[in-house]
Amino acid sequence: MGIGNIANTGMQASMANMEVISNNIANANTYGFKKSYINFADIYPSLNGSAGNQVGLGVDIAGISQDFATTGYDLTSGPLDLSIKRNGFFTLKDPTSGQISYTRMGRFKQESDGYLYNLFGQRLQGYPAVNGSVPSGGSISDLQLTNLTMPASASTAATLNVNLDSTDTKVPTVPFDPNDSNTYNYNSAVSIYDSLGNIHNAQLFYVKTSTPNSWAVNVCVDGAQVGSAGTMTFSQSGVCTGTTGLNNLTFTPTTGAADVTFTITATGSTQVANPYKPIGTPVADGFKAGTFNGNVNVDSNGNVIMNYSNGKQQIAGQIAIANFQSVTGLADIGNMQWIASTASGEASLAQDNGTNNFNVGSLEQSNVDLTTEMVNLINAQHTFQANAQVEQVFNEVMQTVIQL
Repeated sequence: MGIGNIANTGMQASMANMEVISNNIANANTYGFKKSYINFADIYPSLNGSAGNQVGLGVDIAGISQDFATTGYDLTSGPLDLSIKRNGFFTLKDPTSGQISYTRMGRFKQESDGYLYNLFGQRLQGYPAVNGSVPSGGSISDLQLTNLTMPASASTAATLNVNLDSTDTKVPTVPFDPNDSNTYNYNSAVSIYDSLGNIHNAQLFYVKTSTPNSWAVNVCVDGAQVGSAGTMTFSQSGVCTGTTGLNNLTFTPTTGAADVTFTITATGSTQVANPYKPIGTPVADGFKAGTFNGNVNVDSNGNVIMNYSNGKQQIAGQIAIANFQSVTGLADIGNMQWIASTASGEASLAQDNGTNNFNVGSLEQSNVDLTTEMVNLINAQHTFQANAQVEQVFNEVMQTVIQL
C-alpha cells in the first residue's frame, strides 16, 4: 500500500504548490504584495534505534514562507502615495478593533475627520507634531490633521541690502524728513507684519555724510520714524563693515496689534561706483493668518506637511516606520498586511527609522516575477502528473495482485 500513499502525498503537495504559485500570479499587479513559496520535507518512518534499510513514505509540507524582497516602484501623481526606500513597514491601526498591523502598501488618503486612512479604513500611525515640530522620544498615535488655522506672526527680522553709489556728491545738511527728498539720497523698503497679520511698510532712508565711507540710515514705518538715525560704514573696497541703529527697532501699530520689535540686517550692502540699486529681494519674517487649504504633502523623512492659504506650511506629524528582528516571522492577514508574532518579535519603532526613507508619489510593486512563476507552475504540474502516473501504476499492480 506504500506506493499509493507516497504518490498521494506527492499529488497533495503538488496541488498545494500550484495553489501558492497561482496566488502569486494572481497578485502580480498588487501593490505591496510579497510572493510566497512552499517548503517541502520528506517523510521517513521512525528508526526504532536502528538505521537499517528504509523506504521513504513520501513528501510533507513543512510550511509556506514569504519573500520580502523589494523589486521596484511605480510612479504616481498622488501626494499621499508613498513607498519605503529601505527596510520597514507602515504602521496601521483599525479604529474599531484597535488591531495594529503593518504594510508596505503606501496608498493613503485624508478624510473629513482629519485622519489619514489606507484603502481598508485603517488609520496611519505616526508621531504627532506640537506647534509644527515633532518632539523627540514621542509615542505613536493616529495621524490627524488638526491645525486647521494658522495664527498671524509678527515680524522680528528683515534683510535689506543695497548698493550706495560712491560717486554721489550730494551731502544733505538739513534735518532728515521722509517727505522731503532733499534730506536723503536714496530709500528702500520692505514689508513687515504685526501680530494681527497686518502689513506695514518699513523704509530705510540713506543719507551721505561728510565722513568718507559713512552713511546715516533712518528707519520709518508707515511714514513715521522709528528710533534715532543709525549708520552704515564701508571699507575702502566698498564692503559693508558694520551697521548701528538697526537692531531692536520698535513701533506701535495703529491696528490694535501688539508692539512690533524687529531687526534689519543690511551687512550685505556695498558702496561702489555704480548706480544705486537693491541687492537681492528685501525679505522679512512674519506672516498673516492662514487657513488649511486641504493640500497635504510628505517629505523624504515622512513629515506630513499641511499647506495654508497664506503660503506657509506646517508639519502635522511624522509617519512611523516599524522594523522587526525577523520579517519572515510576520503573520500574513491579507490586504497586504501583517501582524507581529513571537517569530517576528515586537515592532521596533524609532523616529530615525524614517530619515530619508520615503519615496513620495510612488508605490511599491509586487515582487512577483511572472516568468519565474509560470516556469514554477509548469514544474509543479509535471510533478503532479508524474505522481498521478505512479498512482495509476499502483492501481494496475493492485488489480493484478487481486486477480492472482
